[in-house]
Amino acid sequence: MQLSIELMVAFGVAGLALVLAVIELIWLVRVSRHYNDLVKGADKKSLMSVLEGLQRTLATHEKGLLSGKADMQKVKSELASHLQYLTLKRFNPFSDTGGDQSFILAILDGNKDGVVITSLHSRENTRFYVKKVTGGVGVDHPLSTDEQKIVNRRGE
Repeated sequence: MQLSIELMVAFGVAGLALVLAVIELIWLVRVSRHYNDLVKGADKKSLMSVLEGLQRTLATHEKGLLSGKADMQKVKSELASHLQYLTLKRFNPFSDTGGDQSFILAILDGNKDGVVITSLHSRENTRFYVKKVTGGVGVDHPLSTDEQKIVNRRGE
């Protein structure tokens, strides 16, 4: 009885080893076919030259990628100085006039530099105020609360 259990265990281990060997053989055949397809028609010297050519091409592409990244960074930094935000708010500051005839217009770049134009319309006249803005702050004349809100809101 003891011999038959040991024999069954031995046959089980041998069967498992045989199954694993077959699986490894199938995997090895697949890898060999794939390798043979890759190097079909190439001798050792031409295969080395192909690999060296691939390395050179890869190095060229890496240099191009670095150059493209540098160009992109340059464009991003230049973009900040171009007009990016136009924000308009119409309002009625006086109760004796009808409609929103007055307005605040902010014209700013990416650095919050530009101008704020304010128009106050009443029954008697219309006044315009233009204020230079640098870094979101009025330069020669302070911005009113409403003007400052428009400058800070840009693009919302």
